[in-house]
Amino acid sequence: METKFIFNLKDLCGLKKYNKSFKDIQITNVSTINNPKDNTLIFSKTWSQEVEEKLKNIKNSLILIKKNNGKIANKIIESNECIFTDNPRQEYTILINYILSKQIIKEKKYKHLDCGAIIGEDVNIGKESKIEPFVFIDHNTCIGENCIIKTGACIAGNVIIGKDTTIGKNSVIGGEGFGIEKDADGVLITMPQIGGVIIGNNVRIGNLTTVSSGTIEPTIIEDYVKIDDHVHIAHNVHIEKNCIITACSEISGSVYIKENTWLGPNCSIINGITIGKNVLIGMGAVIRKSTRDNVIVAGKAAKQYPKV
Repeated sequence: METKFIFNLKDLCGLKKYNKSFKDIQITNVSTINNPKDNTLIFSKTWSQEVEEKLKNIKNSLILIKKNNGKIANKIIESNECIFTDNPRQEYTILINYILSKQIIKEKKYKHLDCGAIIGEDVNIGKESKIEPFVFIDHNTCIGENCIIKTGACIAGNVIIGKDTTIGKNSVIGGEGFGIEKDADGVLITMPQIGGVIIGNNVRIGNLTTVSSGTIEPTIIEDYVKIDDHVHIAHNVHIEKNCIITACSEISGSVYIKENTWLGPNCSIINGITIGKNVLIGMGAVIRKSTRDNVIVAGKAAKQYPKV
């Protein structure tokens, strides 16, 4: 369930900063440099042979490339529209905000259930699933069979939930993640988070827990993950199957947690790192770098010890 739009690059001619004409290319989505797709907006903070290889067959996309990255293959430039910039992430944030602001949004209506729950359009709820009072489920959402969505939970648009999954009271799934960039004048601007959330089967999410939407691709929680109350899972996180996330854990953006890992209460994990499989993270640990598999990580300095 992707967020899609329709935008012709010729309409960027209205932005004086570019002072150029654009190709007649229609952009319909965004994609990442690791998984680039045709007709999308893409940015690359770095350039390498690997990046070039991934882009060599991409067509009709708007690609934001850091200046002075060396020679770019002619095929990429000819098949796409390329913008060379000092800060591709900043440029992406400005452009996606501009593109989304130009979309004509069809007004959708909500259905009010007798129990006080509110359901949007294009919502698919599986058989035997229970929606408790005062739940909010936004447009373009899919909930599998035998799920329980408990009182006060908010399920944002562009969320997919597998079967036999429970969402706790007053939890928020798919809320906008915290992506911030500065414009050319140093003013803080918000980077839209449109990747959504995918939650697997037999997942348990506790009360007052937040799972943020991915920026471009979805935040992912795989099958059989069990999450306690008061947990925060930021954008672009990927949690593999069978993990336990205990109360008040904070997982920052773009963290990858491998299977069968246990996170202790009040631990904090810095953004962009990988936690190995079969890892035990102690109470209150502050994790600042990636871990190996099969280790215990404990203490404020978060040192690694062999797992017995």
